[in-house]
Amino acid sequence: MTTQFQGMPNLQRIIERSHERSASYKLDPNARGAPESSRLSSVDLARRIEEQLEFFNIAREQLDNLYRLLKDTGFCMALADGGGYVLYVIGDPDLIEHFKQRRCIPGYRWTERDIGTCAIGLVLEERIPIFLPGDRMFAALAQKISNAGAPVYSPDGKDVVGVVSLSGYSEKMHLHTLGLVRQAAETITAQLRERERLRELDIQNQYMDALLESSSRGMLTVDQQGCIVQANRRARLLMDLPANAVGMPFADCVGESFDISIDLASGRGFRSREFLTKKEGSTHFASLDPIRHVNGDLVGGLLTVIEKKELIRVATEMTGSYAHFTFDSLVGSSETLRAALHMARISAGSTTTVLLAGETGTGKELFAQAIHNESDRKRQPFVAINCGAIPKELLESELFGYEEGAFTGAQKGGRPGKFELADNGTLFLDEIGDMPFDMQVKLLRVLQTGEIQRVGGLRSVPVNLRIISATNKDLKKAIEERQFREDLYYRICTLKIVVPPLRDRGGDILLLANHFLKRYALQLNRRLRLKSPETENALLHYSWPGNIRQLESSIERAVHLAEGNELMPNHFGISDFMLSKDDLQRNQSSTLQTLAEVERQALVKTLEHFKGNICKAARTLGVSRPTIYRKLKNYGLSVD
Repeated sequence: MTTQFQGMPNLQRIIERSHERSASYKLDPNARGAPESSRLSSVDLARRIEEQLEFFNIAREQLDNLYRLLKDTGFCMALADGGGYVLYVIGDPDLIEHFKQRRCIPGYRWTERDIGTCAIGLVLEERIPIFLPGDRMFAALAQKISNAGAPVYSPDGKDVVGVVSLSGYSEKMHLHTLGLVRQAAETITAQLRERERLRELDIQNQYMDALLESSSRGMLTVDQQGCIVQANRRARLLMDLPANAVGMPFADCVGESFDISIDLASGRGFRSREFLTKKEGSTHFASLDPIRHVNGDLVGGLLTVIEKKELIRVATEMTGSYAHFTFDSLVGSSETLRAALHMARISAGSTTTVLLAGETGTGKELFAQAIHNESDRKRQPFVAINCGAIPKELLESELFGYEEGAFTGAQKGGRPGKFELADNGTLFLDEIGDMPFDMQVKLLRVLQTGEIQRVGGLRSVPVNLRIISATNKDLKKAIEERQFREDLYYRICTLKIVVPPLRDRGGDILLLANHFLKRYALQLNRRLRLKSPETENALLHYSWPGNIRQLESSIERAVHLAEGNELMPNHFGISDFMLSKDDLQRNQSSTLQTLAEVERQALVKTLEHFKGNICKAARTLGVSRPTIYRKLKNYGLSVD
């Protein structure tokens, strides 16, 4: 008996402990077999098999294969699950009959608590392969039959999901028989683990497919030869790929104008390369990322495709090409400002060209943004370019874009210009009076045809945009001096809006000053105010040649220079226009009289300048005509 346990020094003690447990359960060693109380109904047995069908099918197939080798040699095999219930039995007829008598058949439970020391119960208890000689079985009726059993583990190796046992007459069974059972159990465990790995891989593939399909961009993979391996729905739609595109060369599906074979061969990718598809000549942008094996070998590439209009939308958002300001952002209530705003609101409701005329710093771009945000293009790009700030040599490529290879240093794949970036939106041409004469001809053509042609390109690209121009020059004088085209002038000034200078906006000066003061005081967490009336009078009487931009800069300067809570005239950097000390003293003693005198003098000087023209005087002072007449009456003045 000792030779049977070679290599398993603990088996003797394992079996002894099992007998001790069996005795403690008060089991009858002369019992016929498994108790009827442990039996499952046919319905419950079918349900139990269904719940672990994968394990059952794999294990049954393995037992069938093993029995083909042992058939007619006096062996029988049984399969039990992790709860000890027998699920399947196969073997020679005489042993099958013995199993039936012992009730070791599907539906009965074989554990130590049910039948005492047995191979199935002992493997479930110890979780190791076991060889159990017949004379060591607890049941007296089974002591002529020896058993070998081995556990089947779950894919993660933590749980025993079943037991494979092999039984035979004791004279035919030996310790080496355990090797067959152990091998069968390990094969079943390996197959369960592989099934689980494939299942996880399938789930990962489903996740990847879901990610690919949820992307707003077209995504497809190609192999090393450039043949399509996989494409998401968006890619098939964007490039109008045929149903049988998988396996086809990418160039055959898209067109020879976009050949990626050289890039694949070199193992280099690229970013945002423009290409035309066969689908009605649609323009898209693609990026290529090489795909490499873990050993570094190139196996293919991932192409990401985006519509041109989508790329432009992203580009405009990233570069801040959108309008921030609305008409509510324009501070002021003077007559001159209200007149300009009235024209601006009218222009917002149309799609015609607008020319904003005004001095530097009057807020022409704010007007342009407000018009855009009030129009039906407000959700589209607002692209601004200063025609006088870009060198003549670069202005054309900035406006019209360029094709690949158009000039030395040109970006691979080309680049869209401002006209294309502003497609469906608004293009703001600031300082249009500084645009080179030859560029004016090309701009006129865009306005006439609605198409542009990139630098170095041959194809025409349609654009749908609104153009708002701005200038601080007298364009009519520029026309006379042959610096500006007359035909372009009439094209861009269908609606002309004169943005008034700050000196003509009367009380708006103090409104704007307090507006900027609140902003900068908040940034510095200080409570500041304008010293009245000295500072207010100084601001009102200064001509502000730099207009609103200069006023804001002066307020910021004063906020930083002020040591107390009041801003004094000397804080603003406009000392040439500050009141004298005598004026300040008179103002302190008689504020109302001084303000009235200032108002009377301003009224007289303005009327004298315009030779009694009430309309021009009212517009310049930022008040209405009735107000002028009322003031004249109050001060005892006449128009003459």
